[in-house]
Amino acid sequence: MEDFTTQNGTQAEEPKEDFKTRATNLKNSAAGYARTYTELFKARATRGASNAAAGTVIGISTVFLGLFFLIFLFIAIGFWLGDVLESRAAGFFCVAGFFALMIVLIFALRKKVIVPAIRNMIIKKVYE
Repeated sequence: MEDFTTQNGTQAEEPKEDFKTRATNLKNSAAGYARTYTELFKARATRGASNAAAGTVIGISTVFLGLFFLIFLFIAIGFWLGDVLESRAAGFFCVAGFFALMIVLIFALRKKVIVPAIRNMIIKKVYE
């Protein structure tokens, strides 16, 4: 800050005009900072929302197409096993037994393996 002195050596007050200019500059700087911060927040929120929407669409599409793939695959396996075992019913019972085994495994491993894996995947996606 500049030192203003009068002719007799005493210190004078800073001119009011300079103080007003500095206050106006400070106000403008604070307003610019607030606008910039708001725009940055909007940009980050938009990026997060668009990533979430894209991930959701891709995930739903993948699950939908994957289910069709698995349905047709297991129907084909049921028919193939039916031909091998010379009984269509036996082939489809083998496929059903496989699904029953998968249900038991999922139920047994849900707390120690499946839930932590899903939780870690979600946390990784959030902080990505």
